[in-house]
Amino acid sequence: MKHLTKIFILATLLLSLTACFKEENQGTLFKIAVYSQNVSSDPITKTTTEIDSYAFYVPEKSKWEVKSWEDALECRITNTERNEQRNNPEVIGTFSAEAEYQVELDLWSESVFMVVVDRTNKIFATRYYDTPMNIPVTYTQLHLYAWRNSGSANGWTVTNPFPDEQRESLVDEEQDNETQE
Repeated sequence: MKHLTKIFILATLLLSLTACFKEENQGTLFKIAVYSQNVSSDPITKTTTEIDSYAFYVPEKSKWEVKSWEDALECRITNTERNEQRNNPEVIGTFSAEAEYQVELDLWSESVFMVVVDRTNKIFATRYYDTPMNIPVTYTQLHLYAWRNSGSANGWTVTNPFPDEQRESLVDEEQDNETQE
């Protein structure tokens, strides 16, 4: 009986050690569902206009920003502490208007600075993100309100560089009448 107890304890110890050697992966496929609202009276709709997205691998706790609309279009970010500029993102995202999560960025660094640009509606969003360990896919939402000046929500900072510019409704009149009935 003592022999059986020793074997059981040894087997338990060996099994618990195998968990210590599990492979850990830093990074994730970051999927973003993008919603837009150009006019405050319109319903919020899933974005169908082409969206650009890119990400830079940045040191943890560093401070970066997109200083202007032109910088957003040129994939340029600026370090606010050292005034250093970068314009070659490590990741370029993909866009599929038909997908539930239209934007995808394959992020494999510990800390990233992401930028999402809606060229048609002239608005962009930025976000710092520390990628998780062993989470292969991360899902999030981004709401772009072109009628607002700027704002923050769900970890995103949305910048409207043209707040006074009139925007066209994203909802056609027929669809709007159906919604009200």
